[in-house]
Parts: sequence; C-alpha cells; structure tokens
Amino acid sequence: MTKNITDFVQSCIDDYKHFVDIDSFPSFDVKPKEMTLEKSLKQGFDAPAAAFYDIPTGNHTLEIWSKLSLPQMNAAYLVFHEFTHIWDADVYSQRDKFKHMSNKGYTEYHAAQIDFMKLLGAKSIAEPFSFSMKQSVETFGGTKTAKEFVDMPRNLANELISREDFPANIETLATTMGAIFNYYGRRSICKMYATDYIDEADTSVIAGFIGEDTVKALDAFMLGWLDTGKVSLLDALYGKMIVSLAQRNKLA
Repeated sequence: MTKNITDFVQSCIDDYKHFVDIDSFPSFDVKPKEMTLEKSLKQGFDAPAAAFYDIPTGNHTLEIWSKLSLPQMNAAYLVFHEFTHIWDADVYSQRDKFKHMSNKGYTEYHAAQIDFMKLLGAKSIAEPFSFSMKQSVETFGGTKTAKEFVDMPRNLANELISREDFPANIETLATTMGAIFNYYGRRSICKMYATDYIDEADTSVIAGFIGEDTVKALDAFMLGWLDTGKVSLLDALYGKMIVSLAQRNKLA
C-alpha cells in the first residue's frame, strides 16, 4: 500500500540526516498540492516540491505534490533538494530578509550537490564514492545519464536567457539564477567524484548575461563543499550580483 505524502516525507528525514551527517533537522509543515504530471515536468515555476521560509517567524513549509510518494516517481532526491533549502535557511538566513536573499546562490549550489549524490546512489556525503558520467540515473523526469542530468540546469538557464522577453520579471530572474547555481553544484560533484568528467561545457550564453569575469570567478570558486567562510563570501557576491542584475533589467 502506498504511503501518503506526509508519511513519505517523514520517512525521508532520517535518511537525510544520515546522508548529510546531522543529528537534528528543523521542524516544518508539509502542505500537499495537486498538479498534473505534464505541468510538473515543465522545469520552472511550478515544481513538484518547493520549500518556503517565513522570514518573520523562521517557520518552514514544504509544499509537495501528493503523488510524489509513489515509487515510480523516483522522488527522494527532490525531497533531499528541498530539505537542503530548509536546512540552509535555518543555518544562514536567521530571519533576515537580506541574508535569505543573499544565500540563494549557495543554497541552490548546495541542494544540487546533495540531490545529485543521492540520485547517483552515494551512501552519504562523507563516504568514499565515484561514478561515471555515462551512469544512468532514474529521475522524476525519466532515465538520464549523469552527464545529461548535469547539463539540465545549464540548458534551462540558456533557454530562459535566450527568450526575447528575458527577464520578464523577478521570478524569471530568480529561476535562471537558481538554474545556474544548480549547474555549478552538479559540476562540483563531477569534479570531485566522476572518473571520466571533462569540463568543457559551453557557458557563453550565461556569460553573456552575468558577465565573463563572473563566470570565470564562479568556475574557480564553486568547487567542493563550501565552509562557512566561503559561504559568507559567496553570499556577499550573490547579493551584489542579484541587486545589480535586477536594477540593470529594471526589475528592482
């Protein structure tokens, strides 16, 4: 018998704590939602799961499609991604609107690291691990190779940036920036653990939007597991970047 979505999410908490080696996890509300499979497969605004942080209270909510508990959805990695956002908000945002906004780059990088390792079959982020870029993974959107999975957020960012009306609004800008940092998170896992990774992705479209120097800086900085010092540096960079991009594109 299929577990309901709340039971499924609760069962993921202990797995997540073991996976990232933490003793406790912030409390959060689970808010089931309904959507169609077709709608949920469209990367972008209506994701099958999303974490929300209420800045004044520090409360967390996980909004999640009720059908993600079905085994054929292969959704545990999606839940791990959102758990990482909850965890990071608790650690870094501290009920501060500017801190929460500035941490968006890091938390998308970090969540992509965690979801990719989960998808690849790692036992935890601390145990020795390696994989091939040709390895198949069972994602929510079907079977992909590891390479295809790494390329997905970069391709999404390219597609959004290439639209004539880009960036139409602040939500589109946020989605695009999230995709860019998801890409860097997955790239970092390849650089650490893949046996056959060749770092030759075309980031020219992204560079055309955020600047070649910024891409070069991210290429060099977005590597490995970031300690609190590096998170602070990234938050400062991201905060300035998002404000500048919003102003430049008259979204502020």
